[in-house]
Amino acid sequence: MAAPQFLPIPNNIHALACEAISRRIGRLPFTRNDVEITEGLIGVTLECLNAEVKRTLPLCAASRDTGFLTGLGECLSERLGSDQGAAAPVIAEVLVSAGLAEPAEVLDAATHTQMRGIRLLSAWTWHIASGDMLPCDGTCSSGGETDAWLAQCPICRTGILSRVTGKRLFGVPPADYYLDCSHCGAKFIPEKDRFRLVSIAHISDPRWRQYLNSCRKSDDWAALVHEEKPARPASRIATSRYRMAPKKADIIIPQPVAVHRPVKPARPVEGVPVSFSTLKDGSLVVTGTAKTLYFRPVKLRFLRGVRHDLFSQSQRTVQQALEAPVFADVKPLFVREYLRYLLLRLGPVTEELQKKNDPLFPQLLNRYGDEDFGSFALQNEDLAHKKGLLIVYVQGKLCHVAGCHSSYADLVDRTFGNITADKCYRDGDETACRINSLVTAFRSTPVIWLHELSDDTAIDAAVFDLRSRYLQVTAASQ
Repeated sequence: MAAPQFLPIPNNIHALACEAISRRIGRLPFTRNDVEITEGLIGVTLECLNAEVKRTLPLCAASRDTGFLTGLGECLSERLGSDQGAAAPVIAEVLVSAGLAEPAEVLDAATHTQMRGIRLLSAWTWHIASGDMLPCDGTCSSGGETDAWLAQCPICRTGILSRVTGKRLFGVPPADYYLDCSHCGAKFIPEKDRFRLVSIAHISDPRWRQYLNSCRKSDDWAALVHEEKPARPASRIATSRYRMAPKKADIIIPQPVAVHRPVKPARPVEGVPVSFSTLKDGSLVVTGTAKTLYFRPVKLRFLRGVRHDLFSQSQRTVQQALEAPVFADVKPLFVREYLRYLLLRLGPVTEELQKKNDPLFPQLLNRYGDEDFGSFALQNEDLAHKKGLLIVYVQGKLCHVAGCHSSYADLVDRTFGNITADKCYRDGDETACRINSLVTAFRSTPVIWLHELSDDTAIDAAVFDLRSRYLQVTAASQ
């Protein structure tokens, strides 16, 4: 058996793959099942799969005595110089979940048994002449001469088009598969050697009315990516290039009309009106009953755009969520009205209740679970390892006082700056949702302010002092 030729992955394909995984799975690097998923591991895995003729590898080696079939784990171990047997199934699961690969069955010819494997999708392959071009394996598909256009949606020019099989779109003739954009929700169905745009569920730009229901070859759709970009409307739909679009129910538009999402009015800032003095360096002078403290404004790095309806991404079932004690008053009502929904995913069900204006919808979320959220971290890495006091002060109102006993990175980066779908519910983290929504809404101005302290006892005393003076010592004000 000839040794595979490991072609270096083009930079743009590597960047697109890492971006897709960061949007759909989690911000890189992250740890899953004790395996650290990094950009380097992703690149090497894609190179291993691309080097195979069928772009397919079993997860583990087969017929080791004869050396007949090499597994992904063995291939990664050889490339990285350490045992990667445990990492193979984990990275395979990540690639499949992100839409870069698909599960496969690999036949071991020596034992005539089927083995679990992974196949790299054609849109993410490359060849020796690819250079820095978009992903392409030169093979034909039902959509045209190449699948390169799948790497960049022609509608929003941000998302990645993934094949969805085993599902039907309401009002559209059955097809073997359809293409779904990860960012804007655009959907294309194959028709011979062309693709028809049948849905623009998340795009409000009227320019795309002319393309709805139009049927074009893949090269024609790809050409739209290089045209002059239309002006983006000032709406919450187009707030960022890297918006993580929630999975909506399929919305098929039979006529060429645009779907406009109403802009939700901003929630007024809830807090105690306080006029703190400001020094020339921008610090706040906060006077307590025991001593005066000086808080510095924090500069944040925003890692992606605004995320709307984040609660709709929850993957647990409704039944699993309702087992939490906090839902004791909601569970009987839900079981009586929506018994058939108990085994469905909580996110889409909550979103459906929102669309119907069902009174159960607000009872599932915490008070700030329906806000717009961002992802941010401290810009000063030296400050990230320190600890002390934190206040949230915006528009002349003191909104929150907290003590940090571990590090500011734990509190700001990993708690307030990283809101997950399950944190939006009643059994989640209402305080984190509130602060994240404030930072997201007022991202152009300082919202979080820090005062460094190293003594844990002094931190607790200062927090109690400030809450007593300004917030009346209550968790309800947090």
